[in-house]
This record gives sequence, structure tokens and C-alpha cells, in this order.
Amino acid sequence: MAAPRVASRYAKSLLTLAEERKELDVIERDIETVLQTVQASDELQLLLASPVLKPDQKQRVLDAIFKPHLAPLMMEFITILVRKGRVGKLAPIAETCTMMLRQMKGIQSAEVITAVPLDGTAKDRLMAELKRLHDGEVELKETINPDLIGGFVLRVEDRMLDASVRRSLNALRRELTEHDYDPEF
Repeated sequence: MAAPRVASRYAKSLLTLAEERKELDVIERDIETVLQTVQASDELQLLLASPVLKPDQKQRVLDAIFKPHLAPLMMEFITILVRKGRVGKLAPIAETCTMMLRQMKGIQSAEVITAVPLDGTAKDRLMAELKRLHDGEVELKETINPDLIGGFVLRVEDRMLDASVRRSLNALRRELTEHDYDPEF
């Protein structure tokens, strides 16, 4: 549980400082660059997490990778993470920053899982309903899972609506097997 707390604290600090300096847009772009770079390279992830490498070695590598592409504030932030021994948490901190920025902008993410791809009409109706429930922007991610048989599962932030045929069949199966059979018929 310590890792999410650490990521949240560092992310909040970075975003607060960026907001004070009026560099929130620059930091948002830099966070995306850092996150994509770290997630794309297994070697970089190993380097960041390595307890064997000294902080100055990690700093040199990170400077070589990021300095030409990132704003000074983001480079200062990475330097602080290296110095404090938290650079291994760079990806979770960047993910948390992205989530916090989305909350600040009023953007809500939703995921719909269906057995077959949604047609245009169904997707439009779903987006209209989501926008009715949420005042800000809604980003919808579609996932296909043939195991659902039919219907859909909708996840919005930490809430879930399961209207799938698979869930209905499982509920029916439980109901039939949990009750004693009455052979009076």
C-alpha cells in the first residue's frame, strides 16, 4: 500500500508546483513522454528499479534520455526522485499524475466490454447516457470479450454495471442449484 501513497504524494507535489508556475500544460506533455518511454523499455524499468546502480549513474542515464525532450521543472523533479531513492516509482508517479490531471480537467474514463463490437447507434446512445450522468468529458474505451455471450459490462471509474448474458446465466445457475428440488410436479 506504500507505493500508491508515495506515487500520490509525489504526483500531487509536482502538479501543485506546476500549477503555481503556470506550467501545467508543459508538465502534462512531459508526463506523457516519460510514461511512454518508461513503459516502452524493459531495460529502463530495470535500471530505475536496480538497487545496484548508484544514483549518479541513474541520473546520467536519465539525463541522456530525457534532458533534450523535457522541461526544466520535470528534469528537476526526476533529479529529486533519484536523490531520494524513489526513481523506481517514476512510472506509477506518472500514471498518478495523469489520473490527477484528468480529474482536474473533469475528464472521466469509462470502459465498455461487449461480446461483439458496438455499432455506431449503440455507441452513440451509450455516450449520450454517460454524458448525461457526468458533466465533463467522457473517454470511452471499448473491449471485446466473446465470453460475455451478449449484453455488456460498463466500468466508470470505480463503479461497474454488469448487464451481460454470462452474468445472468450464472445467477440463474446459482438460483437453480441453491434451492432444493421439489418433485411434486
